[in-house]
Amino acid sequence: DTCLESYWELIAKRFSNPTINDAITRICFGGASNQPKFIVPVVRDALKSGVKIDGLALVSAMWCRYCQGKTEAGKDILPNDPQWDRLQAVAKAASKDPTAWLRMTDVYGEVGEDDSFLQAFFNALNVIEANGVENAMLQYIQKSNKEQAMKDDNRDASPAAMRE
Repeated sequence: DTCLESYWELIAKRFSNPTINDAITRICFGGASNQPKFIVPVVRDALKSGVKIDGLALVSAMWCRYCQGKTEAGKDILPNDPQWDRLQAVAKAASKDPTAWLRMTDVYGEVGEDDSFLQAFFNALNVIEANGVENAMLQYIQKSNKEQAMKDDNRDASPAAMRE
């Protein structure tokens, strides 16, 4: 299991290091072709196996927010995707109707029609819009840590654990 707080600290440290030239623009480049290759198959598998998809929906919601074309500070985000014009128009529409983003069938396919993914995406995008990306990440980490602690407590209280 990955400790999300430690991972968050590692990522924050990496992006604050001026000697590492890894930018959000590079990571987001080609998202319309990368999401169906790397994110959507994981979502599909998670949905089939009943695994929680909140973190995956958050990733898609953060990409959607990025594609709106303005940082939270109001600075323009320069086009950096071959499909930028379409992505930006759909991302802006998604701020009023989150289903618009998931209706990009070339990106999300049938995953975009799944009610549980749609709800998780809707929730994530709402948190981002209301509280910002960093706060949305922190809320997700805190919620995940709480859920993991409850799992650990339940496992420790199981009859098998008590016999040990």
